Order: sequence, then C-alpha cells, then structure tokens
Amino acid sequence: MLYTPYLHGNRGNSTTAKRIYNGLQRKGYKVAIFSYEEDKWDEEAKVQTEKADLIHIIHFYRFAKWQKQSGYELKNPYILTSGGTDVNENLFNKRDRLEMQHLLENANAITVFTDDAKQKLIAAYESIQLKIEVINQSVWFPKKGISHQKNILINGNPTILLPSGLRKVKDIFYLMDEIISLKSIYERLQLVIVGMALEADVYKVLQQYMLEYDWITFFENIPIEGMPSFYEWADIVLNTSISEGQSSAILEAMHFGCLVFARQNPGNASIVDDGKNGFLFQDGSEFLEKFNAVQHDHELKHKLITQAKQYVQQYHSFEEEINSYITVYSNCLEDRKGFVKEKE
Repeated sequence: MLYTPYLHGNRGNSTTAKRIYNGLQRKGYKVAIFSYEEDKWDEEAKVQTEKADLIHIIHFYRFAKWQKQSGYELKNPYILTSGGTDVNENLFNKRDRLEMQHLLENANAITVFTDDAKQKLIAAYESIQLKIEVINQSVWFPKKGISHQKNILINGNPTILLPSGLRKVKDIFYLMDEIISLKSIYERLQLVIVGMALEADVYKVLQQYMLEYDWITFFENIPIEGMPSFYEWADIVLNTSISEGQSSAILEAMHFGCLVFARQNPGNASIVDDGKNGFLFQDGSEFLEKFNAVQHDHELKHKLITQAKQYVQQYHSFEEEINSYITVYSNCLEDRKGFVKEKE
C-alpha cells in the first residue's frame, strides 16, 4: 500500500509516488495507492490498507498530521520516505519534530534521497535508533507522452525553464532582476515557469511580472506526461529553491540535455557538481557570471550537458531505484510471509 500526500497534480511527491508505483507494478507486485491529502478516507481505503503486507508512506510530517486528524492507527509494518520539506523545514520546528517522532521511531525503515538528509535526521533524533537508508531518485516518464505543448511554446534564444510550484520555499523570483537584465543582452530570451499555483500571494506577484514582461509565461499543472516537451524546448533549466530534498526536475533536465543552473543548497549539491555537470550559484551575481561565460563557450556547454546525461544514467537509474526499495521491503518483511506478488 503506497500512501502519498499528492497524486493528482504535478508536484514532487506525486512524481515520486507515480514512479515507485509504476516501477513496482513492472516488477509484478500488487500495489494499491492512496492520496491522503486529496482522496476521501473511507472503508475501501481502510480495507486496502489492512490487507497490505507492507505500507510505504511518503512525507513524514504530512502523514503524521493526517494520521492525527483521521485517528487511524497503523497495524501493518511500514516504511517512510522523506518528502523533502519534512527534513529541510519541519525538522527544525520543535513542534513539528515532536509530531513526527512517534511515526519515525516505529518505522521498519526510513528512506531519504541524500546523505545530508540522513545526517539531519540522526542529529534531530539523536536519542532514537532510526533505521535510515539513502536511495537516490531516478528519472521516469509514462510511455505515453503529450507533445502538443510544443505548439504553444515560443521559440527563443536562450530559452529558460523554471519548473517549480508557486511556493515561498521555491523562491521563484530570486533571479528575476538578473534575468530581466539578461533580456537587454539576449533580445530573444524567453522564460517559462511550469508548476502549480499553490500560494496565492506568490501567484499574484508572478501575474504582475507577466503583465509587465510579455516574454515571461506560466503554465499551470502540466501533467508529467507533458513535461518532456518543455525540457526539449529549454536550453537552460533553473532551480532557485531555498531548500530541496532532491529535485526530480533537475534530474529530468539533465536527462533531456538541458544545462542546469541550481541554487546552492544541500539537496541541489547532491546532484549538481559545479562546473562538471551543471552550475551551482550562491547569489545573483554568481549566476550572471557563470551564465554569460558559458553562453560564449560552446565546448564547455557541450561538455557539461554530456557529463550531466552520463551522471543521471550512472547514479539515478530507474531500475536501481526500484530494486533498492524492493530490497528494503524484503528486509522489513523477512520474518513475515507474503508481500503479495503477481505472477508475470
């Protein structure tokens, strides 16, 4: 049984859930999925949960909060996977940390995307022996894609993509002054932001920018099937987040041959090796310096893109990610019979 806070919109947790769900099904496992923030908690969901040999829960804090509200007590073995903000934000709030503690200390296993996240958990719960595994995210898209987005994307040079939900933690306006200044140098520059309008005040500011600058475009809630068209359009992909667990958007961009510029934080630094498979920046001036330098160095640009593709293939394999989860499941269930497996 796979529990995820989000499934029906294009958010990081929904991408993770769909990828794991698809991978397990391909391996022949029988999997049910429930979006605890979006779907109705009813008798059918309870029955599915209680029939499961194992429960896999995404996002520590959101699930702990939902569990408290629903009053449902887990009776099955379960593993937890970090949702990103639970480690990078909730962990540093004392009340949130206490809210998650019971869930974490009773988990059969906990998985995180980076060693940085593992060390943060160990430090936060130093008196508790947590069973933590690091499993890298991978790149996955449904086989059936959607290509019509190409018809609504405006050609430009350079074309810049910022795949991000509209949330304060994503800090999408962090480089806006710098990008506006670049427009005076690169007259055909286009900026596209793709994501869900999750916080009204952030969306309001973005609308003001779009009214003033017609080269800034926002596409809301593009399904994962439609994202390849955006990566194929983009020369450059940005990540401006204050904090990240491990950005699947950066991995997807590397996979599609985009040049990545990512804000310096532990999650981004777990993927981007500055100057080797992309660029990290600490502030706007460093971004501008690296951006302008690479625009005039085609050999370096080609090298970075090639090395980024190779990095994703080597360290973020879909097959390896799913096999790692199956190993964790098997270890959790070694004393129990079952974990229903459909015959191929």
